[in-house]
Amino acid sequence: MIQYASGGKESFKGKRVAISGSGNVAQYAALKAVELGATIISLSDSKGSIISTSSSGITPDDVAHIAQLKVDRKQLTELTTSDSHKDKFKYIEGARPWTHCGNVDVALPSATQNEVSGDEAHALIKAGAKFIAEGSNMGCSADAIDIFEHHRRTEKDNAIWYGPGKAANAGGVAVSGLEMAQNSQRMSWTAEEVDGKLKLIMENCFKNGLETAKEFVEPAEGEFPSLVAGSNIAGFSKVAAAMKAEGDWW
Repeated sequence: MIQYASGGKESFKGKRVAISGSGNVAQYAALKAVELGATIISLSDSKGSIISTSSSGITPDDVAHIAQLKVDRKQLTELTTSDSHKDKFKYIEGARPWTHCGNVDVALPSATQNEVSGDEAHALIKAGAKFIAEGSNMGCSADAIDIFEHHRRTEKDNAIWYGPGKAANAGGVAVSGLEMAQNSQRMSWTAEEVDGKLKLIMENCFKNGLETAKEFVEPAEGEFPSLVAGSNIAGFSKVAAAMKAEGDWW
C-alpha cells in the first residue's frame, strides 16, 4: 500500500506505527514493521494501552518481554512496575491507543473486532495517519470504515487508505496453507523460505484487490482505488468460480 501510494518512493522505513493488541498478531506485526524500519509507538490489551515515550519506540526486546508476560498470563500493567521498562512507556488504563499516540503514519488494529470507532477514525486522520490495515477481523467499525472511505474519495492522494481484514490479515490462513503443503510433500522449509512465500502471497492479495477495484469501481482522477470494494468483489468472484467449477451452481 505504501509503495503504491507513494509511487515507490516510500516504505515502512521511518514510519510511526500504532498497533493495538499484544497477542500473536500484534507481536509479529510489530516485529515485521521494525524489521522494515518502522518505529512502533503503541500496543494494548483488554486493560489498557502502552504508548512509547522513547524515540526508539517499542523494540524487539520489548516485544519478547511482552510475549513472556502473555505466557505467564499477565497484563501490560506489569510494565509499569518493571524497573527495566517503566520509564519507556506511558500506560493508559481502560483506553485503546488511537487517540493517545500523537503523530501517526500507519495504524494496524490487531486486537479484536470493532476496535476503531468513528471518533477514533477521525482522531487517526487528524493525527496524520495515511494507512490503516486490519490485523484483526473486522477491526474497524462500520462508522470508521465509512469515514475512511469518505476521506479517500474527498482527499484524493492526501487521504488515509484503508485495507480491510479480509485481505490485510490473510497471512495467517496463508501460512496454514503453506504448513499443509509442507506436510503433504513431507518437506520442511526454513523460516526465511516461508516468509518469502508469504510475502509473495500478500503482494498478490493486494494486487488482486487493487486491480479488481480498478475494474469494477473506477476511481476518480487522483483517488486511491477502494480496497474495500476490490477485496469484496475479488473474494466473491473466487468463491463463485470455485462453486461453478465444483458444479455447485444454480
